[in-house]
Amino acid sequence: MKKLIIFIFIFFNTLNAQNLDSLLKNYKETSEKSLQTVDENLGHVFVYSQKDIRLMQYTKLSDILKELPLINFNHNRYGIPSLSLAGTKTTVSGFFRFFINDHEISSVHAQSPFLSWGNLPLDFVDYIEVYYGDSSFALGNDTGIYFIRIYTKKAYKENASELRVSAQKQGTNSQSIVHSQTFENGWSYLTFLKNLDSNKDANYKSEELKNHSKRRYFYLDISNDKTDINIGYADVKKDNFMGLSLDVVPNEGEIKSKDFFIDFTRKFLYDNSLKLSLSLDINTRKYYEENDEGIGLIPVLDLKNMGMTIPKKFKEDLTLKKFHAHLSKTHNYKNNSLLAGINFSKKKYEVNNRKTVNFLNQTTNVGEYHDFDEENIYSLLLQDKLKINEKLSFVANAKFDRYERSGFLDDTSEELYRIGAIFTPFDNFGLKAFYTKTFLPPSFYDVDSARKDKPYLNTQKYNFYTLEGVYTTTNSKYRVKYSNVKINDFIYFSPIGTMNIDHTIKSEGLIFNYEYLFENNDKFEISYYTTKLSEELNNSNKGGYVKYMGKRDKWEYFASLIYKNSYSYLDVDVDASYDLNLGATYYFSDDLSLSIKGINILDKSTESLYKDGFPGDDFAFEDHGKNFNISMKWVF
Repeated sequence: MKKLIIFIFIFFNTLNAQNLDSLLKNYKETSEKSLQTVDENLGHVFVYSQKDIRLMQYTKLSDILKELPLINFNHNRYGIPSLSLAGTKTTVSGFFRFFINDHEISSVHAQSPFLSWGNLPLDFVDYIEVYYGDSSFALGNDTGIYFIRIYTKKAYKENASELRVSAQKQGTNSQSIVHSQTFENGWSYLTFLKNLDSNKDANYKSEELKNHSKRRYFYLDISNDKTDINIGYADVKKDNFMGLSLDVVPNEGEIKSKDFFIDFTRKFLYDNSLKLSLSLDINTRKYYEENDEGIGLIPVLDLKNMGMTIPKKFKEDLTLKKFHAHLSKTHNYKNNSLLAGINFSKKKYEVNNRKTVNFLNQTTNVGEYHDFDEENIYSLLLQDKLKINEKLSFVANAKFDRYERSGFLDDTSEELYRIGAIFTPFDNFGLKAFYTKTFLPPSFYDVDSARKDKPYLNTQKYNFYTLEGVYTTTNSKYRVKYSNVKINDFIYFSPIGTMNIDHTIKSEGLIFNYEYLFENNDKFEISYYTTKLSEELNNSNKGGYVKYMGKRDKWEYFASLIYKNSYSYLDVDVDASYDLNLGATYYFSDDLSLSIKGINILDKSTESLYKDGFPGDDFAFEDHGKNFNISMKWVF
């Protein structure tokens, strides 16, 4: 793989060159819709433009997430996508913050969006920004390490209707419609509806693992030049795949989730420098599982009395709520661009019903695992960008959080700091460096799953340095990013429950990215990353991709190969993955098109590690199989 990367790199660098102006013009064209929102002060950003999304046939959010560098994109025991830091595998990760416009869609329970929004369709999405580094300073939201901001299409740009239908070889099918309209009074609205019926059943030891799901999405944006109202709804009903079954294959099981949010944002003053945001999230979730071999429900298991505490049936009904308010003011003074803000969040975790049935057919009303079911967060945030001259700027951030919690977890105060510099000594060369001190508090999910003998979890502390360089030469763009991270009190999910690691975890990562723009505006891109971790690897720590996209006459086309290296964990050897995707779109007219896409054509998907039994034997299982998708889009 490395030899292939080096060969392609040298080959394209020796092709005839265009001038630098052409490169910059094309680069601006592909990302122009992001230029109004991208904030270089927030960290190191990668932009997926509308052109990229269309040409590469990214139809759902996971199509993009699986190729991001320094990240592993796998599936967990529920058949739900899960992101992990390179070299690691987590069932549910809270490192990543996801937004639709200004609204965070991560779960109140686990701080992961994937049950409801992991397969978020991109039919109504305009572009996506991916920030590496904690961006909570200016945004006022929960802390995180990676921030994925999804910006939706706007009615004043679209002002049309779009109907899309698609089908896959495995039996998956979907139908969606986007409709937008503008009015003479300056208001506009855009609405989106989608129905998705997905079939991803698999086999393990000659037994069927059911992973069928039905998803419905609704989104409404109402806006004018000062006000933006977003309403979103996701309704999910799916099989629980492996679930918590000790023998991997449950008798039966189901997950139901209904996730609703409404977000109101208003800008004030003539220069829009005062911003108010209010939002409400309500998520109801139901889970059911039955298994003759037992269910590995860690919070109820008693290692001294396993026979009486292992359930064969488990049922729960949860309601999760979050209210969020944010007020910020920006001010420009001489060479300083200042931002100050306050933030308040209230999270509530309600257990409506939670029952288990053991092998003696005794029913237990479990109720709450712990009395930690409410959290209030008060924040003060400050940012200053000092522009020394046209070539050099400094950025300083500070955020002060106060956590007030119910139950046995102590109230706490936390501080976040970051300093950085952006230096562009030449028109075609720039450097960006940041030092960040941040943290990640334990979530409701972490505390629920904590070891019984050590239920108290400390806040995770992060210190990391990042350095990025960008260099353009004629028709090429080179990008290198280095990161160095140290983590104290890392929260780790062990076979007997979540716990804090008692030593410092160290990680170093390097990303190399190269783009080549052809005279006909086709684009070639190659990316490679490597990570060094102080801990034993239980997932890929190196990877990258090669992709090509373009347009000619009535055809659009793409090819991509996503690579993850092989690794060994305990007695399991996992092969390298080569996820090859090919696709083409034919336009019968500007308003009617037909697309076909081959997914994982080589049938060499990434694999996730699981356990069979308790404490269990480790085994690897593929994340997704080979598939083909055909879709038709009609704009009217």
